[in-house]
Amino acid sequence: MIRTAAVAGMVGPALFVTVLVVLTVFQYDFMLGVGWRPLGDPAGAWPSALALGPYGWLQTANFVVSGLLLMVFAVGLDIGVMGGRGSRGGPVLLFVAGMAMALMGFETDPIRRASPRTLHGWIHDLAFVLFVVALLSALFFLWLRFRRNPLWENHARYTLVIGILAAILLFLPGVAYYLFVAVVLLWIELTAIRLWLLFGTPPASSPRT
Repeated sequence: MIRTAAVAGMVGPALFVTVLVVLTVFQYDFMLGVGWRPLGDPAGAWPSALALGPYGWLQTANFVVSGLLLMVFAVGLDIGVMGGRGSRGGPVLLFVAGMAMALMGFETDPIRRASPRTLHGWIHDLAFVLFVVALLSALFFLWLRFRRNPLWENHARYTLVIGILAAILLFLPGVAYYLFVAVVLLWIELTAIRLWLLFGTPPASSPRT
């Protein structure tokens, strides 16, 4: 389970970024047309509005698959980091963040619209809020848990820095939003790599005599 979780944690961010970059390039004009301001206010439409474009089904699948992979990663991380303060709060919150990410597969509503908000638009927006709150909270709970585990104590400091940095970037305007997405995905990637390095390779069997 730990090895599966580590792989899920490594694949998830790479998959999510790849799809985002490809769709942003191919749907750039569409995104500008629906109100995306790449430098002024990227969070207003990106990346959610990518799901409204001609290749939008890819972004919908991207949210769902990446969310499921994050949930698997959270379960394996809980097993791989036994003990420590914070109990299971960190992995549970990370699991909730993955669930919220999967729910973001419900399409958002366009910024420029004449019709009222839709149910799937409300679900998407509420899922985004839940994702952010759960993920940021998970970082601080995991910091408490990591710092009490000898195998993870060095990673605890990195997790705390990322938690503080992500919280600051989230509330800064403009391109800081891209940096928020980047540092969060980087933390997942590096934490999954560490999980794999610690538990991914089965111990070598003793030579037969």
